[in-house]
Amino acid sequence: MKTRTFILWAIALFAADQLIKIVINQYFLDVRFDVIPPIFYFRPKFNQNYSYINDLFKLGMGFWIHAMLRCFAVVLVLPTYYLFKTISKNAKIIDIAFIFGFAAVTCSLIDIFFWGGSLDFIYLKPLFIFDLKDLYSKIWIALFLWYFLKNRKYLATIKNEDMKKHFKIFQK
Repeated sequence: MKTRTFILWAIALFAADQLIKIVINQYFLDVRFDVIPPIFYFRPKFNQNYSYINDLFKLGMGFWIHAMLRCFAVVLVLPTYYLFKTISKNAKIIDIAFIFGFAAVTCSLIDIFFWGGSLDFIYLKPLFIFDLKDLYSKIWIALFLWYFLKNRKYLATIKNEDMKKHFKIFQK
């Protein structure tokens, strides 16, 4: 996939996430309704604890830890995509997975810096409330795992020297 196409799809995904949040914040923040009872509900809620894990376990990790983790994720996503793109037999799955991954990480950065948390709005009863960014990250993980399972024999043949050569490109 061309870089331009990759970037356009990622922008479309994180724009959709952010536009929906802007509309909800402006007009529907106090609205609640059933989408598919008894499973899905529309229940907007600001998660100002910056992450589901931090909120669930009351870890108390603040803004700067979350900001650094998300910046670190951005730094890891693109070189990892490039690595799998260069060694991959089936690059289409990798392309799609990393489009969702890049969109998820970008949405997460926008959430933390511009929203001060995350505006979640889809309630999966009785588990948790999530947004499109969370859905993007789950799709990313699922496609990445599918790629690994589908290509595990091929991936096992890749030598450490090939991986080292790849990462030397990023050291220059």
